[in-house]
Amino acid sequence: MAESPLIIKNRIQAVESIRKITKVMKLIASSKYTKLKTLYDGNLEYVNQLKHAMYLCLKYINYSDFHLPTCLTQNPGNKKLFIFVTSTLGLCGGYYYNLEKVAKQNISKNDDVIFIGEKGYRNFKNLVHKGYTDFIHILDSLTFESANKFRHYIDKLYRDELYSEIDIIYTKFVDAMNTKAVCEKLLPLTYVPDNEVTCEPTFEGSNYKVADLIVPHYLDALIYRYFLESVLSEQVNRKNSMENATTSANKLLYELTLEYNKVRQQRITEEMTEVTNGSGSNLNFIW
Repeated sequence: MAESPLIIKNRIQAVESIRKITKVMKLIASSKYTKLKTLYDGNLEYVNQLKHAMYLCLKYINYSDFHLPTCLTQNPGNKKLFIFVTSTLGLCGGYYYNLEKVAKQNISKNDDVIFIGEKGYRNFKNLVHKGYTDFIHILDSLTFESANKFRHYIDKLYRDELYSEIDIIYTKFVDAMNTKAVCEKLLPLTYVPDNEVTCEPTFEGSNYKVADLIVPHYLDALIYRYFLESVLSEQVNRKNSMENATTSANKLLYELTLEYNKVRQQRITEEMTEVTNGSGSNLNFIW
């Protein structure tokens, strides 16, 4: 039995209201994406240049005479610490679902986790040995200074030899349509010598002092890139999710409008038939 025109009209109004919300959320996500993409591109170039300078500096260091920065040394033991970067808000498609899959593949009950974003904390707080929540809302107002504070925080945990390795689970930005949830090792930093450089650079001061300065700065920029990439990926997923929702709403509105017009026309035809049949009966009675 077909629905009444009034019910279909109410459904049309409800879908139109939802479409307005998804269109606005898509515009907001698109605006944030544009701003974050500019920051991300600039930071990526900064990270690459710092990395090149750090490798160049470390290449010409005599390690027998130099005490490496903590973040370049391997701690004893096999206990891991994970940084789990998720979101606090929803409506961003498969963003968290993909992160959860990677987390379940890597995090065990004996591992400790630094939670960033409430979604990861709510779902994993009872599945790990210990959860840190000191920086759970750091992405709400992300700055380079906040990334620097976070670096000091994990540097202390690593310097105290509480963990042999620190890994980060976050979402890597691929392009405007695609992102990928990954798990990467953060500490200890991996040093890959740059064999293309054959001429030793000139250092103002010793190369040891330069290394002590540049390594922490590189780690700051790297952490900031991870966080910035996570927020950017969240907006990519939300923008695409809201665009798909708006497209689905348009399709549903089209189908409901056709159904409404069909039912309305059918009701009009039925009423006209009843009136016509009623008029014919009256004429026969009078005759």
